[in-house]
Amino acid sequence: MSDDISDDDCDPDSPGFEDDLLMNQSCDDVSAQLAASGPVGVAAAAAIASGKKRKRPHSFETNPSIRKRHQTRLLRKLKNTIEEYSTRVGQQAIVLVCNPGKPNPVFKIFGASPLENVLRSLRSVVIQELEQALAQHAPLPLADDPSLHELPPLVLDGIPTPVDKMTQAQLRAFIPMMLKYSTGRGKPGWGRAPTRPVWWPDDLPWANVRSDVRTEEEKQRVPWTQALRTIVKNCYKHHGREDLLIEFKDDASDRTQQQHQQQQHQQQQTLVPTSGQQVQVTYAHPTMVQTINNPDGTVSIIQVKVLVSPSELGVSSVMHDSLTLSTLQGQCAL
Repeated sequence: MSDDISDDDCDPDSPGFEDDLLMNQSCDDVSAQLAASGPVGVAAAAAIASGKKRKRPHSFETNPSIRKRHQTRLLRKLKNTIEEYSTRVGQQAIVLVCNPGKPNPVFKIFGASPLENVLRSLRSVVIQELEQALAQHAPLPLADDPSLHELPPLVLDGIPTPVDKMTQAQLRAFIPMMLKYSTGRGKPGWGRAPTRPVWWPDDLPWANVRSDVRTEEEKQRVPWTQALRTIVKNCYKHHGREDLLIEFKDDASDRTQQQHQQQQHQQQQTLVPTSGQQVQVTYAHPTMVQTINNPDGTVSIIQVKVLVSPSELGVSSVMHDSLTLSTLQGQCAL
């Protein structure tokens, strides 16, 4: 019996490993955008490509909130798995989660000692070697176009994030920085009419975005998170930087699938009758056969065929049953 995990699948030095990594990054939209966003994105793209090489039925979660929940859940699962493996198998094993990024790279490790302590002491070496390896896969940076207005890329924690996936807290922190690039001023100048950008939505007050100062009626009409997303989109569109408004292809396909499911749900709802309508429904049941032992030693075979047809659904239910009984008398030795 062969193991489920072969040596070739886990060996980065195996033939074709690096080629597949680069090929996946170039043909996959999500991986390409991740790789172009910096060292953290390159690390994410390489991890995604490694998983695809091993044909795992998973995909990168573009929603940062959902991705954070997956991270917490899977890390807990990995910790329990590695502890069980070390106990049951009796081998030194660890789980290492490492992600480059300055000034605070991610380095989490847990597992069996002393291997955990050995790897922890090599933290700086591991991070340095990882950064050098990822630099070999990073795409060439694009030349800056001086004719385009400079705006900050939509990158959160090193990962490109669509505006529609950004949380309210992320938007509140991002908009003041965006205003610096847009207006060229160090401070937004909240509340002063001369400092209000021309692209600022007319139905939103020119006030600090950290709090929603709109009326209760306005709050009911447009959620604050949606209003903040509109502010960001207006800014980028005004400066002609729609190219920075990230949208992954899988997001568009998800929306198409959701619309298709909604259409199917609506079609199913049209089949449900409203009050006063009459629907003829016939339920066909299979024929049932039952044997009965009679006191005189004979056996009666009863064949029951039931046809149920409610004539009115929702108003009254009239059950019309037709029973066909066939009794066969026969001698039976008891």
